[in-house]
Amino acid sequence: MESPNQKGLKDLEAVLGKPRSYIDAEDKIPGEQYYWFPNQGNSMNDGTAQSIPAGSLVLGRLLTINSIQDVPLHRPAVFIIDYTGEQFCLLKSACAIKTADNAATGSASPLLCLRSYNPDPGYEDLWVPFRHFNYIFVVERVRLPNGNEFVPVQKEIVR
Repeated sequence: MESPNQKGLKDLEAVLGKPRSYIDAEDKIPGEQYYWFPNQGNSMNDGTAQSIPAGSLVLGRLLTINSIQDVPLHRPAVFIIDYTGEQFCLLKSACAIKTADNAATGSASPLLCLRSYNPDPGYEDLWVPFRHFNYIFVVERVRLPNGNEFVPVQKEIVR
């Protein structure tokens, strides 16, 4: 019989697919799971030294999230979301948590706010019900298109 952890890893492999390449990285925590994700688009580019422009790679460390309170705020992360059977992979920074009341069911649902670094129109905050998050990877390292690397810092993005 499979352990829940083994089943979770098989599900994660099904979501991410087979690795296309292997890239070594320093300072990894033993026993943790890391994945490199390519960044497309400029939602995480605000022109500062902490920008993550298109063409960058981000090294994400898989988090064990038991509740919405476990999600690190003000740090870039890769969020894998399942919304009505469709999967989305987003590089954003979680910036706030709130509870939305559902008048139809009389229940409350926790929401996580995902924020882009880019302040331009079209990059507004996205509030996502916590139940739609399948996996969260905190970004431990960014490799820019020019080959330079940096470790992102925890920083609140103010709008």
